[in-house]
Amino acid sequence: MNSGTIKYIDSDGQWNGLKKTKVTFKDGRAYTFFSKEDFKGDIGDTIKYTVTNEDMYNAKLVRVDWKNKNISKDFEQNENEEINVNISSENSYIVKQNCIKASANFNSNRVADIDDVIKDAEKMYNWINK
Repeated sequence: MNSGTIKYIDSDGQWNGLKKTKVTFKDGRAYTFFSKEDFKGDIGDTIKYTVTNEDMYNAKLVRVDWKNKNISKDFEQNENEEINVNISSENSYIVKQNCIKASANFNSNRVADIDDVIKDAEKMYNWINK
């Protein structure tokens, strides 16, 4: 998996029913991304991607970035709200298990490893336990 900060985004037509977008990164690398919808990044965003064809300079966006960006905004908005939840030590394990399960379900539709699942579960648990 690679990452880079977007410098330019150019619509490059269509191929086989998919939109082509040429993305140039600050380090000078440029790859073509194919998608059904508009490209999910903006100039200045740092994204993660995998190169699918090095010879043709094709890459695939790792969607964890744009989904996490939206979730981070939700967490920031909810941090301003005060919610009092008292969790006893007995129930703490149940809450942790539910957070792991919710995180696993959340991450099931995207490219994520166990560290991502645990990180998201910790965010959920800490949000509940604050």
